[in-house]
Amino acid sequence: MPSIEDQLKNDVDAMILMELENMKTLSGAKQKKKKGKKKPKKKKKKKGKSIKLPGYKMIKDMNVKEILVTLINNNIVKKIPPQNLADFMGEFNYIHTMLDDITKIPYDPSMALIRQLVTEYIIFPLGSELVRLRFPEDISSFLFYGPAGTGKTLVVRAIVHETNSIFFDMSPINIENKYTGKKEEEKLVASVFIVAAEYQPSVIYIDEAEKVWAAKKKGGKKKGGAKKKKSDPSNPTRIKKALLKWKAKFITDKTRITIIGCTSEPEEGSKKEFKKFFKRAIYFPFPDYSTRRLMWKNFINTFKGHVRADFPLSTLAHISAGYSAGSIKKTCEKVLTEYRVKH
Repeated sequence: MPSIEDQLKNDVDAMILMELENMKTLSGAKQKKKKGKKKPKKKKKKKGKSIKLPGYKMIKDMNVKEILVTLINNNIVKKIPPQNLADFMGEFNYIHTMLDDITKIPYDPSMALIRQLVTEYIIFPLGSELVRLRFPEDISSFLFYGPAGTGKTLVVRAIVHETNSIFFDMSPINIENKYTGKKEEEKLVASVFIVAAEYQPSVIYIDEAEKVWAAKKKGGKKKGGAKKKKSDPSNPTRIKKALLKWKAKFITDKTRITIIGCTSEPEEGSKKEFKKFFKRAIYFPFPDYSTRRLMWKNFINTFKGHVRADFPLSTLAHISAGYSAGSIKKTCEKVLTEYRVKH
C-alpha cells in the first residue's frame, strides 16, 4: 500500500510542477508585453473653436462692450421711437379670403393678416427664448416690400419695441463713408453679428435693400449709374458677401437674431439674390376700402378733428383708393391746422 501512495504523490507532484511551469511561462510572456507598452500620452486640452468668418480676426481681441461702443459712436446701434403693432391699422378682408383661388393671382394681404404673420414668425420667436427653441422654422431674414408709406418701417419699429430688441441700422445711407479702410466692411459686419449675439434679441435693419442686392442690366452693369469698386465706402453692395456668410454660418436655431430688409422698389433689386438671402417676404399693399375708412376716422381724431354722424367717410374712403397710410396721415395733418380746428 505504501508504495502505491508514494507513486500517487509523485504523480500529483509532477502534475503540479508542470502547472506551475506553465503559469510561469504565461506570466513571463505577459510581463514582456507590458514592458513593450508605451507610456500613455497626456490628453491635450481642447482649444475653443475659433470663428472662421470674414472680419472676425480684426475684432477677436476686442471686448464686446468696446465693439458696442464703437457701433454706437458710428450710429449703427441706435434708439428708435417706440411703436406698437396695434398702430398698424387694418382689419381682415373676409370677402377676399372667401374668393381666393389658388389657380389665379391671390388678392393683396389685409393689414390684419400682415400683423398676424409678423407676430407669429418674428415677434414670438424673437421675444421668447422658449418659443424660439420650439419653433423649427428659419426666421433669420425677412424682406418687407411694397409702395412707400404703407407701414414697413412702422412695423420694424413695432417689432423692436414689442420684443425689446437691440436695433442695428445697416442701411446704405447710414453706413456710407463709415468703416472706410481695407476690408473694414467685413469688420463692420462681424462687429454687428458678435454684438447682436451677445445682446440678443437683435434686429438688423437694412432699408433700401434694392441698393445692396442691385439688379444687373442686360449689358452686365448694375443699375444706377457708373459701376463702383467693391471697396468703395459709398458702394452699398460692399457688405453683401460678408452678410451672406455670417447669416448662413452664425445664425442658428437657437440665436434670436433677425435681419429685416425693406424696399419700395423691389424691381430695382435682383430677384435671384433676394431669394438667396431672404428666407421669407411679406408684401405691404395699399390699404383696402375698409382700412382706408378706419384710417381717415382715426387720423382725423388724432389731429383733434371731429367726425360728425353725417360726415361722408365712405365717400372719402372711395375717392382715396391708391392712397397709402402715410399719404392719408399727411393729408389730415396739413388740412387740420390749429386755426381750422378752433374755428
